[in-house]
Amino acid sequence: DIGLVLAALLVIRASSRLGMWAYAVMALPGTAAHELAHFLVAQLLLARPSFPSLVPQRTPRGWRLGSVAFRAGRLRSMPIALAPLLLAPLALAWAVTFMAPSPWPMHGLHAWLVGALLSASLPSSADVRIALPALAALALLAAVAGLGWLALR
Repeated sequence: DIGLVLAALLVIRASSRLGMWAYAVMALPGTAAHELAHFLVAQLLLARPSFPSLVPQRTPRGWRLGSVAFRAGRLRSMPIALAPLLLAPLALAWAVTFMAPSPWPMHGLHAWLVGALLSASLPSSADVRIALPALAALALLAAVAGLGWLALR
């Protein structure tokens, strides 16, 4: 089953070589989940998000498959930017709940959905740019905690 999910993940990523529309279709479930994660966390943090857009748009750096606009300060923007990370445990839960007990061809469909969710759980470059201060603070905190733990030994 892990091999099938990895194969689905590779097919989704490789479909970008077939053109933007092939990739957009293959990645659609993941893109929808990625943007929905941003939207829901922005709603929870009262950041007044726009409804997610799933219309691919050309940018100077390539294609953007989806987007959610919101209004939040730097502090509230960080968890909104990292919200897609929540899709990784969702992918695992989907695999255990739906993929494992299903017969073919549903098994393959579930593998594709799990692969799409795993692919979409990675923050985009814009998400990383927004969340970088939080990630740097967490890394610094982990380093300080690690040094403190070593000092106590």
